[in-house]
Amino acid sequence: MSEVKNGFYVFPVQPFPIGQTIESALAKLNRSKVNIQSWTEMDIVGSFIASEVLQSIDESDFVVADISVLNFNVTYEAGFAIGKGKKLLLTKNKSIREQSPSIREVGIFDTLGYREYQNSDELAAFLNQHDSFKCINVPNKINTKSPVYLLEGMYRTDWATRIVSRIKKARYLFRSFDPNEQPRLSASDAISQVAQSHGVVIPLLSNGDDGGDINNMRAAFLAGLSHGLGKATCMIQNGEEPVPIDYRDLVTATYHPNDINEVIANFAGDVAEAFQRDFVLLPKAKETFLQSLELGASSAENEMRTLQNYYLKTDQFLKSLRGEANIVVGRKGAGKSAIFLQVRDKERNKKDNIVLDLKPDGYKLIKFKELILSFLEEGTFQHTIMAFWEYVLLLEICYKILEADREQHIHDHNLYEPYRKLAELYNADGYVTEGDFSERMSALMEKISTEYRSKYGEESSVRLSVPNITEMLYSHDVKTLSSLVIDYMKRKDTCWLLFDNIDKGWPTSGLQHEDLLIIRALIDATKKIERQFSRSNVAVNTIVFLRNDVYELLVQETSDRGKEAKVLLDWTDPDLLRELVRLRIVYSNANGDNSFEALWRRLCVSHYKGEESSQFLIERSLMRPRFLLNLISQCKSFAINLNHEQIKEDDITKGLEAYSTDLLTDISYEITDISRNAEDVLYAFIGCTAKLTRDQINENLVEHGIEKESLDNIFELLLWYGFIGVEHQGEVKYIFDFNYSMKLMEGVMKKNTGTMFNINPAFWPSLMID
Repeated sequence: MSEVKNGFYVFPVQPFPIGQTIESALAKLNRSKVNIQSWTEMDIVGSFIASEVLQSIDESDFVVADISVLNFNVTYEAGFAIGKGKKLLLTKNKSIREQSPSIREVGIFDTLGYREYQNSDELAAFLNQHDSFKCINVPNKINTKSPVYLLEGMYRTDWATRIVSRIKKARYLFRSFDPNEQPRLSASDAISQVAQSHGVVIPLLSNGDDGGDINNMRAAFLAGLSHGLGKATCMIQNGEEPVPIDYRDLVTATYHPNDINEVIANFAGDVAEAFQRDFVLLPKAKETFLQSLELGASSAENEMRTLQNYYLKTDQFLKSLRGEANIVVGRKGAGKSAIFLQVRDKERNKKDNIVLDLKPDGYKLIKFKELILSFLEEGTFQHTIMAFWEYVLLLEICYKILEADREQHIHDHNLYEPYRKLAELYNADGYVTEGDFSERMSALMEKISTEYRSKYGEESSVRLSVPNITEMLYSHDVKTLSSLVIDYMKRKDTCWLLFDNIDKGWPTSGLQHEDLLIIRALIDATKKIERQFSRSNVAVNTIVFLRNDVYELLVQETSDRGKEAKVLLDWTDPDLLRELVRLRIVYSNANGDNSFEALWRRLCVSHYKGEESSQFLIERSLMRPRFLLNLISQCKSFAINLNHEQIKEDDITKGLEAYSTDLLTDISYEITDISRNAEDVLYAFIGCTAKLTRDQINENLVEHGIEKESLDNIFELLLWYGFIGVEHQGEVKYIFDFNYSMKLMEGVMKKNTGTMFNINPAFWPSLMID
């Protein structure tokens, strides 16, 4: 007689029918094979509920979690069960209307997979099949180079900035989930990132914050997973809410920025202890090739220390490294941040170089724009922004010099006196020198605001002239600062000014003219510094990394278009993408034949519905490396969870469905960033046919609420982002097939009367297109 398996069922208290159906299903189980206890059956009078629930999970053979309505407790407990190595069965009641946050918005559970039921009989039948489910694979390799994982929110507020700054101060490199880069968190990514960490930082947002409910559901899963795996876990919230009372003891509330310093300091100590002790991991069976394969992160920021081992050195990268590019332009996910990191690391390894790697937060720039616009005279905006950037850049070059030569100047008599003069001037007038770039920038903005209020009053609407602004802006004698910095740099080699993320975090209402002026002013300020320094034979190389849709708007709306040395980082060759994947496989785990064809056969079935599988996936990646890696990872995750030794056709089907949902959200965000009239415009095509005429496209847009005068602009955006393609000579061509030239694409459409358009098949699963 086989051993009876013990399970534990967790589910939300509300709505009430969920519990009723579950309890009825449990009463119908075959007790000779399975015994499942629900959390409501526990004897918890006078006990701490959470600890009793977690103990029951730990003692069970498997756990069932109902996600009909997502709540913090059940999501935390699902993550905890995975961390404890338990088989996890997910259930969802079809009759319950989905509430916010939805499974689609959060991610995680749709990539894990769940079983839907309508009544207790269906649920009981499913629960009796528990033996067919497998434990979810949890990697057991620690990332010692970037040992901390951080959950980021949509907005880099002062509170969030302080958390990042203190992690950096603890001198820990970290990986992160950034919803601005990836719209949803997949279960496989969450499990992989937490498993390879020594410590996890999980900020909880107020329920009133935009996206706070989605963030907190992800936080619950990550926290449960982290605690289940025994990681150093820092759950932190600003104020008393929102964590449920059951898990309140696991969270530290902060009320002042200095509280964050103490919380992260304690966490840093826990991470250091994890480094010192032998980390206890769950026993693992020998891993298959697929299980052991790490393709790296799809976001360059999460693979800073390993990227150099498998980085594909493109011509665009080599031009950037030679200082031949002032602007690197590419679509989101094309690899701009990878070039940023590779150039930074190579150049700052040269001891006489000064390298500034600056990432101004879009959130800070929005605040600065609003602040400056509130008291500027008409016409002085651009002058003020450029003066601000010039001042900030000089301060940051000075800061980096003082940081780089803190030890060396003591032992070098040629540096000692110039260093002392520079340090004395930099530290003048109480200028904030602590924190990271975002904090220093924030402090400078706060100083400007405070001085304005102190001079003109809280409710003042006084408009300032250029001299007024200049006096208020500068804490230092800028001419002296510039002279001392240039004089010091004569003793060094090259100064690199690298700017990434400047177009990240813009308002969802779309870019405004003033936002573009901020970018133009930055570019102009860097040129001015280059000219100033070059007159003293000091080399300065500047690279600003921009999304190409933002760059196109920049050259349309501002002067001096086309004068910058630009490199375009857009991918058109499928073989280059294959080589990118091949290098990652070789670095991770490959013996024998290292050709792409041989490695791909080990990773994936050769064909999917008659098409060569690598080409099938590449064609659905919109020719972006990040999207391709995300799609392969989704397919790989389903294959591993189902104990497949390679990615099968069913895994590609499931992976494509999950990826398509992410892609739809991602491209929707990108379009909204550019056009305030186009919010959620892609959802106008739910359930439509894949092939459409121009009139049919317009009809769908009008029904969705798009104004007729905006139709041409929206249509261009759909073409530009690869959402729709053009039928030409019997084939469907997308923007990347025209080398990203809209003029060429428009020329083809003009020559072919009655042109038909096709929705990119990458979007078909999420839009329910057959």
